[in-house]
Amino acid sequence: MHQHRWPPRPWEAPTARPPSAVFTAITGWVTSALVGLGLSAAAAGIAANLVIGAALLGISMLFAPRPPVMKTPQAQSVINQSIGPRVRGYGRALLGGTRAFFDSKSGYLYQIVKMHSGEIDAIESIRIGDKTVALNGAGDVTTAPFTWVHRPSGTVGPGETRYAVRIAQYRGTASQAADSLISGAFTGIWTSAHRLRGIAYLVARFRSPPQEEFQKIFPEGYNTPVRGLCRLSRVFDPRNNTTAWSDNSALCILDYLTHPDGFRKTLDDIDLPSFSAFANLCDENVPRAAGGTEKRYRLWGVYQLTDEPEDILRKMRATCDAELYQNAEGKIAIRGGRWEAPTVVITERDILGHSLEQGNDRFAAFNELKITYTSPQHDYQSVEATSWVDLADQDERGVLGSELDLDFVPSPAQARRLAKIHISKANPRWKGKIRTNLVGLDALGERTIQVILPELEINEAFYVAGFSIDPELKFVEIEIMTISEAAYTWNAATEEGQNPAIPEDTSPDLDYPVPQNLVLSSPSAGVINAVVTPTTQEGLELQVQLRLGAGSLWQDMQTNGDNASAFFDPAPDGSYEARARWVGPLGVVGEWSFPYATITLPVPTPDP
Repeated sequence: MHQHRWPPRPWEAPTARPPSAVFTAITGWVTSALVGLGLSAAAAGIAANLVIGAALLGISMLFAPRPPVMKTPQAQSVINQSIGPRVRGYGRALLGGTRAFFDSKSGYLYQIVKMHSGEIDAIESIRIGDKTVALNGAGDVTTAPFTWVHRPSGTVGPGETRYAVRIAQYRGTASQAADSLISGAFTGIWTSAHRLRGIAYLVARFRSPPQEEFQKIFPEGYNTPVRGLCRLSRVFDPRNNTTAWSDNSALCILDYLTHPDGFRKTLDDIDLPSFSAFANLCDENVPRAAGGTEKRYRLWGVYQLTDEPEDILRKMRATCDAELYQNAEGKIAIRGGRWEAPTVVITERDILGHSLEQGNDRFAAFNELKITYTSPQHDYQSVEATSWVDLADQDERGVLGSELDLDFVPSPAQARRLAKIHISKANPRWKGKIRTNLVGLDALGERTIQVILPELEINEAFYVAGFSIDPELKFVEIEIMTISEAAYTWNAATEEGQNPAIPEDTSPDLDYPVPQNLVLSSPSAGVINAVVTPTTQEGLELQVQLRLGAGSLWQDMQTNGDNASAFFDPAPDGSYEARARWVGPLGVVGEWSFPYATITLPVPTPDP
């Protein structure tokens, strides 16, 4: 039974989140107070911005990096909802979507599948079910099994090729017109006003095939999914002031910070030089173990517009070990992704107190880290990369597992590089707080500092995880944890691990051969035998049909146990035609042989 779903109303942008005036007041107070102590306005501005930066950006200042918690939507599914979730994303993705229109007319089933909120760069290929298909100029699917040959009853010859599916594609541009397939079939229901501007979508028209072809063409019936492999959002690149598709992590994060469906910042709110430098880092070539290179940090991921922006941003930052902070001008800047040697040194002379605790050289809370990423080689599904394992610690404590969700990452090598950094941050040798005099203000804006504390035999680099200033401006507290330069070194040959095996294609082979060398004979009066060359393809059964002259009804011959011959008995005198085909599981059939084999009964007796 088919159902009709009325076209949805145009998607509305969510209500803007107004900034709080409280943050402005706090910034002004802290800046004024620090300038009064003799700090420069720039240094005071950094301090004030650090106080409120985490609140504005949703940045977590924890010792161990907070793992992403948002679950990536099942964007490949094709769902029946009158108003489905709005999905947006970056990089590449295989997208299904929500059926916004679903109705049948005159032997055709029409549907609209909304894939993406906002214009996308390209629809690279179309999948029907699990098969990537080719289209002709009219949008007809020309790939088997989505075609069949139609021969009017009583006719002979090659017949007419008919197409089971026609596809129309729309990228969500502001200028796109209403679809003519739908509006032509449903006049007055789908009009020229139904343009779906700003929505990337597919139109699919399913044509009813002959009953015997239906199972082969549409094994899932009317629920056969139609999906698109897409290059998603275009992003702005401050390095050349252009907007184009890119999966560069820095550029995708910049887009999300400024997008109306993201954090709604303006470019004036952004420290563009820092994003340009970070984009260059993301574009660096990193060697692969099997040869060749890949870009250092790429981002492929989709999200629902109902997801929390902080969670989306956290998953995006996880693709490149990025930190967002506010610079001296109060602008949002980005850093991370590589080792930065300390330039600020804090010694015991300036340390008023500390609460540091020692870790160890093995995984502190876990000794096996499972890593997931999105694999193009596995149908764009989330799969596991090679886990990081501490076998020696497992011998002592047993297996203590943890997980790292990197499903916005499209490469197992990139996922492993990020996992190595994650382990270092999650298992520091020292972590805690130091309280300093106002010399500690030198650490403002620094990612790493060198701490020298002889009483604990410490003289090493620490990552600055948090910063606070005494309300009476008597001291500074800095949250720190050790970080190793080794976390950012990489040896592809020894550290990349084994890439997940690509699964074998277990889908049934529905491209059946046409029976070859069909020959008829009559070994005795009233008996007709048929024989073909045996097939080497497993699971196929021979079907041979016979008719007494063109235009008469076809009748099945009895197939023999050898699955390569058949017989018909009794057969009245006359001229016969025969055809053969292979039949697979679930009644899926191949093409009939042509031209037809012929025989006339009685068979003339040879002259002596």
